[in-house]
Amino acid sequence: MPELNFIIFTGTVERIEELSLTRYNIFVIRFEVENTVTFATGTADARKTSSILSVEAWGNLAEEIDRRIEKGSQVLVEGSLVSRSYEDRSKGLHHRMIVKASSVESLGARS
Repeated sequence: MPELNFIIFTGTVERIEELSLTRYNIFVIRFEVENTVTFATGTADARKTSSILSVEAWGNLAEEIDRRIEKGSQVLVEGSLVSRSYEDRSKGLHHRMIVKASSVESLGARS
């Protein structure tokens, strides 16, 4: 069976870093998107859960995001999940999942 690594989600940009240039002269931008989902519980009350998803974009897409997207923007993100590992100052190893964006569309003005 072929493997599939593709994610699509919407949400609100909660934090966005400045556009930066790598040592290989490639633009990169990182931001966080809050995604809220409402679940029906069978009663009059619905349950909401929110997740913060870390996103990074590279190259021309990073430059476009820097021009068009800001904190509070509603966005639709398409991409793939990528695992990142890093070692902290005390030599502890940490792992985190991020979304490597292939497309980011603005869904309207800031909310």
